[in-house]
Amino acid sequence: LNLQAANLMVNYDLPWNPNRIEQRFGRIHRIGQTEVCRLWNLVATNTREGEVFNRLLAKIDEQRRAYGGEVFDVLGEAFEGTPLRVLLMEAIRYGDLPETRARMEQVIDKQVGEGLDQLLKERALASEVLSKADLAELRQAMDEARARRLQPHYIELAFREAFSRLGGRLARRERGRFEATNVPAVVRAATQLPIATRYERVTFDLPHVQPDGLVRADLLAPGHPLHDAVMTETERQLRPALDAGTVLVSAAVTTPRLLVGVELEVVDGTDEPISRRFSYAFVDEHGIVTDAGPAPYLDAVAAPPGPITDAAGSLPWLVDGEQRAVSWLIEHRLPAFRAEVAPRREAELRKLRSQVIERLSTERDRLYVEATVAGDQERSGQKPKESADSLTRKADDLDARLTRRLRRLDQQEQLAARPPRILAAAVVLPIADAVDEIASNEPLRHAVQTQAVERRGVDAVLAAERRLGRQPVEQ
Repeated sequence: LNLQAANLMVNYDLPWNPNRIEQRFGRIHRIGQTEVCRLWNLVATNTREGEVFNRLLAKIDEQRRAYGGEVFDVLGEAFEGTPLRVLLMEAIRYGDLPETRARMEQVIDKQVGEGLDQLLKERALASEVLSKADLAELRQAMDEARARRLQPHYIELAFREAFSRLGGRLARRERGRFEATNVPAVVRAATQLPIATRYERVTFDLPHVQPDGLVRADLLAPGHPLHDAVMTETERQLRPALDAGTVLVSAAVTTPRLLVGVELEVVDGTDEPISRRFSYAFVDEHGIVTDAGPAPYLDAVAAPPGPITDAAGSLPWLVDGEQRAVSWLIEHRLPAFRAEVAPRREAELRKLRSQVIERLSTERDRLYVEATVAGDQERSGQKPKESADSLTRKADDLDARLTRRLRRLDQQEQLAARPPRILAAAVVLPIADAVDEIASNEPLRHAVQTQAVERRGVDAVLAAERRLGRQPVEQ
């Protein structure tokens, strides 16, 4: 049951399997829950059963603080050797004996305290131990990821321009928040997902979603139906312009270059995408291809319309530039991207495979044993709770399911890289070639100056952080 409409839960009767506590709580603590969820466990005081639960819950709470809350989902296996049900039965039958009480406390402390740490490590799908070399690579990858990521102000600029072009209206309200007073029919028709005709509040930045005392705002970002519908319709209408490419001006180049942006994608044997990434390459007039970095567009602005843009589009060496860039990216970037994805994928599937085998085979074997016992009872004239045939069918179904899961895991281990798909192309001109047009265009001159200052500022901050031995702060 999906009960995230509620956020308070009371366990009136505690289950004997600790896993059930988390499973019950998970009914309200789900994706879509907007409130803080709270859980009360009612325990009968002055009873032997209550003593077991009090000791258990106190130890769980201690471990919860140590592990940030991620403990309940493995407690069932932590008690695999001495199930909680056995502890409770022993406490009820022999709770007056000091040795029974001491053993109960010893088992709970050991199983929850010591066994839990090892169990979490075994079940973790990622390693948290990094060498200095790994840390350096991770730091570089994080810097590149920041450059690749769509920042909220880019999303806001693109959405507001596209939304207005399609006939939508955004009215500024509180700081960083807007009211979408009209969502055009053409936008609502661009997706099968439900989209309202108006939104009381929307924002593009997470801190402005629900400031104190204000109504909650929709976060417009990739994945929100309104954002995606606007971008889908805009792309449909402007596809010819995207195919034609554009002309940019940048202080980062000294000669005209063709910038080509492609999507690299790694898929598994089921043709399911595993990882995607943008990659960019520059091609110069001599046909030499070089790496353009993770986000070369940050150094560029749109060139002003006029003779310079007309001439840029007719440069003779552009004819085979895109194909040269794609061939270079296939040779120099695609293998490295696949090699980067493969170890993570292999480690994840290796642990997943062991868990699938353990869980399904254990349950299958249990059912086969029960089927044998039920068959013996039937032959002796007794009537078992469930017939041997029924138990055998369930075991056979689990065996077939295990075979299917392992076959699919085999397919998921087979990784392949799809050919790069060109998504962007632009002629990038040095500022010197467009100095006259820039000088006569006040908005463009301001954009170029601002871009240069911002880039120098970000680079200076990152360099200073590294000199101090700190991980660069996010800008």
